[in-house]
Amino acid sequence: MHGGDILNNLLYSREIEDELMIQFIIMYALNHADEPLPYQDLLNIVQGNCEISFTDLQLGLDNLVQTGHVESEKISSILTLYSITQKGKYVIDFFYKHIPLIVREPIDSSIKELYLEKRRKEAIRASVDPINRNEYNAECTLFNDDKTLVMSLTLYAGAREQAEEIADYFKNHSAEVYSRILDIFNSPAPKENADE
Repeated sequence: MHGGDILNNLLYSREIEDELMIQFIIMYALNHADEPLPYQDLLNIVQGNCEISFTDLQLGLDNLVQTGHVESEKISSILTLYSITQKGKYVIDFFYKHIPLIVREPIDSSIKELYLEKRRKEAIRASVDPINRNEYNAECTLFNDDKTLVMSLTLYAGAREQAEEIADYFKNHSAEVYSRILDIFNSPAPKENADE
């Protein structure tokens, strides 16, 4: 364990009371969510991973809404959604490093777990795009569970039917395609014949 990690453990194994830090943590969670978070999910993600009193959390959230860093949308009498605004994104993109890694990592894990099934459904994307009359590309992308782009291919297919076949094949065999491409790049290059 590094000195910084020990310091983080000492500082954040107890209740977080700093108002600004609490607001950074809320904005960080909302910024990493795939979509607006219901109030209960936001509470679970933040309070489940940080020692923050309910009152301090609520005050921080209310302040962020009032200052325009977070937006709330009342869907029904029992459901309110929270999302980060552009103003909030600007702030957290600049200040997220002020939140210790020991706080950020569990929040990231909770968000990943919350959206895992949805992320996996959306991990493989394939579409057909026209480039000229009677000419098409198959656009194929693959993401991991953290929404990181793993592979992106644009394949010229010519006819639309061929592009659709490529896109369908990729949707059904993306792991195999990715593995074979890695194998190609990792195999040693053929040696050129010295006699030629």
